[in-house]
Amino acid sequence: MQEEEIKKTWRQLLIPFFIGLFILVTAILFHRFGSKRPLPQTIALFASVLGFIFTLIPGIKIMKFKKYLNNLK
Repeated sequence: MQEEEIKKTWRQLLIPFFIGLFILVTAILFHRFGSKRPLPQTIALFASVLGFIFTLIPGIKIMKFKKYLNNLK
């Protein structure tokens, strides 16, 4: 694997990870400090689950790619 391909793959993995992390943190803060009525709490719950999924899946791929790079060298 060439250096340019490695950089492109890292970029493709890190951008969704950070977007998911941003969604997760925003949803948790909105849940904690937002309105305590049921509808906003439900929206915050679904947003936090979505952010968790968007963080978890690229995170697993990042760990696998890092392991692949370590085995490559």
